[in-house]
Amino acid sequence: MIVVPLLLMPIGFMIAAVVFVAILFVLLSKFYLTDQRRMTSHTAARVVSAEQRVVVNEVERRTETEVVARFSVNGHEHEVKRVLRGERAKQFPPGKEVPVRYNPGRPWMAQLLIS
Repeated sequence: MIVVPLLLMPIGFMIAAVVFVAILFVLLSKFYLTDQRRMTSHTAARVVSAEQRVVVNEVERRTETEVVARFSVNGHEHEVKRVLRGERAKQFPPGKEVPVRYNPGRPWMAQLLIS
């Protein structure tokens, strides 16, 4: 029979608690405290360009459309890009307004809200 001294048991529980808190912090950092959750402000951006390209690799051949748009926050211009699957350049002519969300503390951290 193995006898565990009573003084070592609380230390074991404390180590387990520290490990649990560390794992919880890592999971929260990975899934909850992401940059996308900080993008809380919305505005309109103007499309600068929309270019189609064909991507070929050893697995597939597909067409992509890269949309580039500019928006202004506090007098500063920012540019954001989004790559969409398919031939969709005609849907985004230059000058068209598209919605964008961004981080108010870091406006260069932005995402076009188009699918």
